[in-house]
Amino acid sequence: MESAESPSQPEVSMNSGNAEEAVRPELTSEEKEAKENEWREELIKTEEEVNTLKQVLASKQKRVTDLRRLLGIGIVSKISKDVNQGISRLSESEVVMKANTALKTAGEKTSAAFSTVGKKLEDVKNSEFVKSFEEKVGHAYDSVKAKVGGNKPAAAAAEVPPTESGEGAESTQ
Repeated sequence: MESAESPSQPEVSMNSGNAEEAVRPELTSEEKEAKENEWREELIKTEEEVNTLKQVLASKQKRVTDLRRLLGIGIVSKISKDVNQGISRLSESEVVMKANTALKTAGEKTSAAFSTVGKKLEDVKNSEFVKSFEEKVGHAYDSVKAKVGGNKPAAAAAEVPPTESGEGAESTQ
């Protein structure tokens, strides 16, 4: 299978890595050398084009950087914009919306439960049993306090017997 010769696509043997053998074996040594020189020149030209393109690309990238700076689009603002877009997409996602709905429902149910518990506690507090219990505890507290010598009622202080010096509790000034 022989193809027409093309200067841009030389026929290369797949079995060898040697440039001498890559050139058609039916060519004379002078023809082989001419072909190799042609390829070397093409290689040099292509490398020069690549270098030129690299320089143009570097120049364009520098211009983009300068324009962004002039427009106030720095790396921080770009990152901020990307983060905000990500958060926006995330907040609009179906998973987040379902989670928000679930949390809202849970909050409403919890609020209702606490409200019910609060009403029950208020009912218990206002019940006759608790009022009676509070009253009994209050009386017991007052009795113990009076016996221990805390703030005595005025009537109890008047009944205190005189001390050894003969004075009553009221005349200790």
